[in-house]
Amino acid sequence: MTNKRVLLVGFYNEKALGVRYLANAIEKHGYEPHVLFFKGFNSIEPSKATEKELEMLRELIKEIKPCFIGLSVMSSLYLETIYLVNKTIKEHFDIPVAWGGVFATLMPEKAIKECDFVMRGEGEKTIVELLDALQNGESYETIQNLAYLNAQGEYICNEIRPLEQDIDLYGYPAIGAENMYLIHGDKIHRGDPQLKSFTYELNASRGCPFSCSYCSAINLRRLYKGKGRYVRFRTVESVMDELNEAKRKIPKLRVIHFWDEIFSDEEGWVEEFARRYKKEIGIPFRIWGHPMKVDKKIITHLVDAGLHQIVVGIQSGSPTVRKDTFHRPETQEQIIASSHILSECKVPKVYYDFMIRHPFENQEQLKETFYLCLELAHPFSLNIHGLNFLPATDIVQMAIDQGYHTKEELDSMMFSSIQEQYDQYWGPNVYHKITADNLWVALIYLTQFPQIREEVLRLAKEVEAGRGQKEVLKLKDKMERKTKISEYINKAKLVLKIK
Repeated sequence: MTNKRVLLVGFYNEKALGVRYLANAIEKHGYEPHVLFFKGFNSIEPSKATEKELEMLRELIKEIKPCFIGLSVMSSLYLETIYLVNKTIKEHFDIPVAWGGVFATLMPEKAIKECDFVMRGEGEKTIVELLDALQNGESYETIQNLAYLNAQGEYICNEIRPLEQDIDLYGYPAIGAENMYLIHGDKIHRGDPQLKSFTYELNASRGCPFSCSYCSAINLRRLYKGKGRYVRFRTVESVMDELNEAKRKIPKLRVIHFWDEIFSDEEGWVEEFARRYKKEIGIPFRIWGHPMKVDKKIITHLVDAGLHQIVVGIQSGSPTVRKDTFHRPETQEQIIASSHILSECKVPKVYYDFMIRHPFENQEQLKETFYLCLELAHPFSLNIHGLNFLPATDIVQMAIDQGYHTKEELDSMMFSSIQEQYDQYWGPNVYHKITADNLWVALIYLTQFPQIREEVLRLAKEVEAGRGQKEVLKLKDKMERKTKISEYINKAKLVLKIK
């Protein structure tokens, strides 16, 4: 009997939509997918694969006996563990290994040094064609989206196939499917881990309409230039089918998280979605938004349907930084206007993202962020973090061209260990040194608390005069503690459905 067992591996994400979609695609074509979620997400103390976890991986592969293994390589943050997993497979098994995901798509020449095949871009059709070719002993040389080394060791990178415009054809990932595993904390768990979760994640669309320099989305869109409309939406019917199944199968489900780059603002689609979601699902949901996509009519419909949280990227309060560095077109006026819409529509939780502490921004521009935040309509919370340089994004070359970093320095930053990368951008000590920049970062953080506005304005004047440093940091620490307690209580209420 022909072996049609396939092992797909996602990293640091128990939901891992990419491998779930690929599993769905190959199962439709007669293959037997096994999905491994290798290590759960941990933003506080991330860790690389342990020897025991690698041993568990080896035992699982011996048990499954797959004919093919696919690794989802989404980010350079996790390369340390991916290399360990890849090495373990190569040293102990004679099984073809393919890499897919954003990192593999944008850096195929680097990826192919580690594996047998690289699947670039959307992989549902590519993986089926590759599996069929390998099963039948046929040539894979003309398969679109595929990169490989030929018999002479030459690197071959095939053309990208046109984008599927009707993404309903991909269906949606199976919920609670058999043959799913989680290896984390030196233990192996069998079954779909999301069945025990309080949240469910899905995509209602594919593609992003914007061109931010620090993000991979613009590079992916360039890859698909001339290959069809890049931003595509599922029908409401397809989305509701998935959500109804999730509601039936996940007993503790409390929150839906839409993983779309920017949630749809298309009239007609939103109205139908809101009407059906309120009637059929009735569970709080979260989305990502953009200042230029915040429309009062649309947000009103979504809030009525159950919109619980929106995260809106602003990234910098400096128009110069946003336009010239981040390639974001929104104006100060549009940002402020969108905040008032979200406030007037009473979105329960509004988060604004800011990326600060990077070489493109000076202290005066940090101050611009502070003063912009003072004009945002409350209530809101702030997500403040550093700029994470991602391989093959535009901002990497910009940093080199403008002399902020050498290529070697950036490579060292982007390809260091998982702990070093997390500490660099999100580590607990990043914002606690008494420097002029950190004082303004602290003041920016404090703008989200309207009850201390006058105190914050006073402290800003003190900092301008070279005083009040310890007082600012002390107040920031106090408000951080209060916020953590408040967020913990709110999450508990949401989980327990306490009003």
